[in-house]
Amino acid sequence: MRFSSLCGVKGQSINGLVAEVDTQKLFFCTNTLNRAAASVTLALSIVFFISGFAKLFGVPMFHAPFTLMNLPTGFGYVIGLMEVIGALGLCLRDYRVLSASGLLAIMMGAIYFHFNYEMPMNALPALSLSAGLFLIIKLDETIERLVRFQRQLALSRSAF
Repeated sequence: MRFSSLCGVKGQSINGLVAEVDTQKLFFCTNTLNRAAASVTLALSIVFFISGFAKLFGVPMFHAPFTLMNLPTGFGYVIGLMEVIGALGLCLRDYRVLSASGLLAIMMGAIYFHFNYEMPMNALPALSLSAGLFLIIKLDETIERLVRFQRQLALSRSAF
C-alpha cells in the first residue's frame, strides 16, 4: 500500500521522495496505526495465552481434539506451550512477526481439525484468529515502513 493513499499524504514526488508532506498528518497516521496494532496484538495474545494455559493445565475440552485425531496426549501440552510462548512473543516488537507466523501455523492445524473432524462452521474462531494474525503481520510491516519514511523525510529536510 502506498503511503500517499494510506495517510492521505499529498505532495510532489521527486526521485521517489515526497517533497511536501504534512508531517502532522503523517505522525498522526503512524500513531493511529501503532495503537491499532497494539490493540489487536494485546487481544490476540490474551486469547492465545489463556488457550495455551488451558492446554498446559490439561483442561479436557482443549485436549479432546488431540484424542479425536489419535494424537499422543503430550502433543496437546506441546501445542499449549507453543501458544503461551507465541502469546508472549506477540508482546515483544522484535519477535512479533515470528510469533504471529508460528501461531498462524497452529491455527492452520486447528482449521484442518474443524473441517475434517467437526462441522466446518466450528472453524470460524480459528479463521478469525488467523485473520487477526495476518493483520498483525501486515500492520507491523506497514508501521515499520512509515517510521522509515518519517526518518528519511526528516533527514532530507535537515539536509536543506
